Amino acid sequence: MNNFIILFFATTMEGTVDQIDKGKAVVEISARDGHSHTSEFPVWFFPCEVKEGLQIYIHTGKNSTTIRCKETK
Repeated sequence: MNNFIILFFATTMEGTVDQIDKGKAVVEISARDGHSHTSEFPVWFFPCEVKEGLQIYIHTGKNSTTIRCKETK
């Protein structure tokens, strides 16, 4: 039962870097239910090169949060 609750509350959101200013990235984040908001993250927080238009995935679980950069072709 506890594992079900943990999986139920884990969430994945998508985001797009809107702008970069003074070492911070302004990211527009969209949740699965359609609402969106803007957050600021330091550029060193990302596991890839940060530039405007970069798409990311943010997965939040019980004990961790993971940011992944979307592959560009």
